[in-house]
Amino acid sequence: MNTEQREIIERLYLEMYDMLICYARSSLSEEALAEEAVQETFIVACQKPENLCGSPNPKGWLVQTLKYTVCNMRKSRETATRVLSDYITAQINEASFSEDRIRLELLYENVADLEEFKLLKEFAIDGRSHLEMAKARGITVSACKKRLQRAKEFLQKKL
Repeated sequence: MNTEQREIIERLYLEMYDMLICYARSSLSEEALAEEAVQETFIVACQKPENLCGSPNPKGWLVQTLKYTVCNMRKSRETATRVLSDYITAQINEASFSEDRIRLELLYENVADLEEFKLLKEFAIDGRSHLEMAKARGITVSACKKRLQRAKEFLQKKL
């Protein structure tokens, strides 16, 4: 950025700051975010001085850049909110799932200690794969599948 471009940006900052901050405030509804949006707009202007100074309407260029900045800030906040919401929902579901797991063991406490029950619980509730279960027991995957089949049959009769 050369001296002339710096002076133009400085002049535009002094002339337009109040108007830009008002626009950003009305769009974002938080003072700190509005200030950040205007700062970001002038960062873009400093990064692209040729575009700003070469524009037939530098003030309009700044307003348009602020609009894009505000839009990007909103999208970013919405994404963060969605991610947080998804995380909280997953935690709530996991807590509920854990409570269901406890209830299931209490409901079937007479069979909860049986190997067949543990095997089915690992598969159906804990979501472990045949391979994981087979490795934990030191057996083949085929043997694990057969044990699961027998466990289902046994528990159906038992329950």
